[in-house]
Amino acid sequence: MPGPPDLQRAVRHHPQPARLPADGRRVLRRLGRSGRRCLSPLDLGSDLGGSLRLPAHYCGVHSLRTTYGTVPNRGHLPRPPGWLTTSDMLALGPLGRSPADLDLALGVLAGPAPEEAAAWRLELPAPRHERLGDHRIGLWADDPYCPVDEATRALLEQVAGVLHAAGCAVDAATRPVGMAESDRLFQSLMFAGGSAGAGEEAFAAEVEAAAALPDDTASPAAPYLRARTMRHRAWLLAAEERRRLRERWTAYFAGLDVLVTPAAPTAAGPDLTGVPVAERHITVDGVRRSYWQQTTWLGLAGLAGLPAATVPLTRTPDGLPLGIQLIGPPYADRTLTRLATLLTGAFAEH
Repeated sequence: MPGPPDLQRAVRHHPQPARLPADGRRVLRRLGRSGRRCLSPLDLGSDLGGSLRLPAHYCGVHSLRTTYGTVPNRGHLPRPPGWLTTSDMLALGPLGRSPADLDLALGVLAGPAPEEAAAWRLELPAPRHERLGDHRIGLWADDPYCPVDEATRALLEQVAGVLHAAGCAVDAATRPVGMAESDRLFQSLMFAGGSAGAGEEAFAAEVEAAAALPDDTASPAAPYLRARTMRHRAWLLAAEERRRLRERWTAYFAGLDVLVTPAAPTAAGPDLTGVPVAERHITVDGVRRSYWQQTTWLGLAGLAGLPAATVPLTRTPDGLPLGIQLIGPPYADRTLTRLATLLTGAFAEH
């Protein structure tokens, strides 16, 4: 395997190398050419629908998607180099070995962009509570729209037990939004935003293909094409729906501090890098499900611009990392890192 020796050893020592969330050989070749010789203990990433949190969940490290707008996205790719804008659902954040690492990075990253620094400052609130038992926790452990597997259900049950034992007020019944409606809107806005990076000829072809779709088509490509080519008025209506949905999140958090959910339906699945995208899938308790359901739980926070953290807590019987997601109200980033610290400690003692 090409690449730096330290990185080769890291891949070989991963509990399941065949389940790495990216093509390890390609990554190793790229890092080998760059001259890097070690893995970083702290790194940064971008997160629209889970590009930061899903790899963290699969690899057993901590991650924090920051509240939208708290970390400047100037210079962010993958839009073409030189662009000054990016997706209006994208947020940047750190990956680290512990919640303390995330909190340290947050203090460095959060703040205005250089051109805005003359007019305003950002002061994120301190954690709402210092003790685990003082937290008011919402618990969304499973959903028929995106079912989780047996190992994930068992973990969420354990987490509920830890929270109750600590004296937390736990609400496992109330839902901030419907998962199906949230996911539909998230996908629509994500596909629409992605059209900005398409070339003129490619986009013209998509417009033509969307116009040719029958009204009653069941083609899986139809939602993608229609969202990518929606009229501006349709986008404005979708943006208004998103704002109304965010208001529902605000109302939900009026009585709760944090929502606990699965990070994904399963632990890391087999590496599908060599499989055509249209043929990829995940398996949940033996049932074949859409490949894109990996990020359905993560999309809840992305659509509403909320802070969200992934917290590794255990391993599956196969030795794969398994964790949960914490979602908070806007600007409660430090509440999430503090709760992640408290949960990690309490879970270890449970």
